[in-house]
Amino acid sequence: MTYSDGTNSGFSRRNHYVGQPAVKVGSSNFDYYRKPEKSHGFAKRVAFFAYFPLLILWLETDLKIASGFDVLGGFAFTFLFTIVLSAVLVLLCSFSKRRGVNRGIATVLTAVLTIWYGVQMIYYNVFGTMVVVSSVTNGGAGQAFNSIDMIMTAITSRIVFVVLLFVPLAFFIIFGGKLFDFSKVKLKGKLIVLLIAVAFQIGTVLAVGIDRDSSDTKSNYNLYYGELQQVAVCERYGLYTMQRLDISRLMFGYKANIRTNSKPKNKESTADEITKTEQKAQIMSADFSKLTKSTNNDELKSLYEYFDSEEPSYTNEYTGMFKGYNIIFITAESFSQYAIDKDLTPTLWKMYNEGFQFENYYSPAWGVSTTDGEYANLTGLIPKSGVWSFSKSAENNVSFPFTLGEQSRKLGYKTVNAYHNHTYDYYDRDKYLTNIGYDYSAIGKGLDLGENVWPNSDLKMMQKTVDDYINSDSFSVYYMTVSGHGGYSYNTMSERNADLVKDLKYSDEVKGYLAANIELDKAMEYLLARLEKAGKLDNTLICLTDDHYPYSLDEFDGVSELAGHKVDATFEQYKNAWLLWSGSMKKPVKVNTYCSSLDILPTISNMLGLEYDSRMLAGTDVFGNKEPFIVFADRSWISQNGKYNASTGEYTAFKGAKGKDDIDELNNRCNNLFTVSRMILDNNVYAEAFGDTHVTGK
Repeated sequence: MTYSDGTNSGFSRRNHYVGQPAVKVGSSNFDYYRKPEKSHGFAKRVAFFAYFPLLILWLETDLKIASGFDVLGGFAFTFLFTIVLSAVLVLLCSFSKRRGVNRGIATVLTAVLTIWYGVQMIYYNVFGTMVVVSSVTNGGAGQAFNSIDMIMTAITSRIVFVVLLFVPLAFFIIFGGKLFDFSKVKLKGKLIVLLIAVAFQIGTVLAVGIDRDSSDTKSNYNLYYGELQQVAVCERYGLYTMQRLDISRLMFGYKANIRTNSKPKNKESTADEITKTEQKAQIMSADFSKLTKSTNNDELKSLYEYFDSEEPSYTNEYTGMFKGYNIIFITAESFSQYAIDKDLTPTLWKMYNEGFQFENYYSPAWGVSTTDGEYANLTGLIPKSGVWSFSKSAENNVSFPFTLGEQSRKLGYKTVNAYHNHTYDYYDRDKYLTNIGYDYSAIGKGLDLGENVWPNSDLKMMQKTVDDYINSDSFSVYYMTVSGHGGYSYNTMSERNADLVKDLKYSDEVKGYLAANIELDKAMEYLLARLEKAGKLDNTLICLTDDHYPYSLDEFDGVSELAGHKVDATFEQYKNAWLLWSGSMKKPVKVNTYCSSLDILPTISNMLGLEYDSRMLAGTDVFGNKEPFIVFADRSWISQNGKYNASTGEYTAFKGAKGKDDIDELNNRCNNLFTVSRMILDNNVYAEAFGDTHVTGK
């Protein structure tokens, strides 16, 4: 018998719901029909569209909390700027007709984002900055994580936040199939999604531009359109936006205007002194007016006009004090004033207490760890954000005529060498140290220390290299040490000198730091003894400073432990020691002037009687006529009258300050120093100004 519904089963008729299509279950004559489930397709599709914005917001928030950033202050911008990325990710997961393929793509994208944010979290925890594209393409991020112990220590210290990063991935794998619709999106739907995302992007960019006339270095406009401040942009706009800006500037270049009303002032009464003593301006032959007229590059025009309007430094009582001396410049890994101790490090103590005592010296930490510290020390310029500045300079054959390597070669020094007791091509040192005039030796390139340990011994490096130059009529030598490298619980030099610090009332990590620097002191003791034996101690100038403060102690609050109080992370953390000494000095010289690592090159150049143009460096001669001005990576600054915290906008005047700072003017000056330094690197400006005078080593 056949029923009106077309079936031949009485069971089916009794279970057939009127007005609804039957849902067949079973395969025999006893098939039955059940009521169909209510469709949730639209809700699942909306849920999937919301998934990626919420995922990225979760990752950004977790990263910010783990890094100590202000979450609420940049919450809206962070969310709005990620909408375009979220839209693109959603559409990437909606191209296939097969839902399983789309779900697989979404899972992979979720995993990639999670891992990348995790890498950034750990990297920032260790180095205080973010991984940028150039660090990945150059292999620097991998080089930075040179020890599994360092990685594990960083992960352990942030384990809760690392686990939280993976919560969305686990959630998606378990519940994604039930909660989301992975169907292919039609072309019309794709266009609507993209148009909505673009509209949000345009609106957000317009909102950023509201305060474009502000001199505040942390204004929305300056953070987005100014010289890239990696950490500050990440805090305000999120990691994704910071990396988008970084990539766009690498691909398409970047231009910024030099702001007006930012000329540095001279110290009080200096003008009268200059007139009385007929001191000479520290300038060279560059004709900036002619250069301005000869270029069609608007950025270069503004730079030449800036140089032309700059007040130069003048010669002073220290000009030529060490003229004709041999030169030994040492950048000591993670060195600090806390490593100077009469009993533990007597040679370092001797050099500081018998030499120039820079009591207000600061060594700002820049974006790329050690190599950026070297760049500031050796060139007197601020490293460019987002790239390895020294590596880029070598790649583009950029000339640095004021560096001691190039100057020494032009002056006819018989030996111009550089040494490093680690892998020769680490951070591309084999390229950039030869590019500034040095003949370079390191592990794997002419230097064999006779042992394979981490880190290598500074003492052994001295013992293996001093004979290369000690008998030369004149020498200019550069050392980059490594014994003080972080990870003091597994630092071989810390272990080697452990007995000398075992009774100190410090934590094990701090003891390890001091023990590692004892190896540096032994190296200096050996060096001074050899110079004295060769009769070269009294005509050799030795300069020693750090590449960066010992940031690997941050996780243990070690710097505060050494200081005996909680150290301010904006300013005091970067206060350091600059040792400038010669055996010919009869008495120490106390220097109260505020100064930084950018001031080393112009100061030494003046004391050696070298020709340089003081208008074309970010640093200034400490003993010159310009007012001191220290800038930090986050655009905070210190003047002779006070200090400005760029993160809070708070200015603090020094007690007894004679003058009052114009904050807007000094903010402009701070921004200009970053812009000018970048322009010099990007445009090989010294070669443009002075012609092809570039000399290199091998």
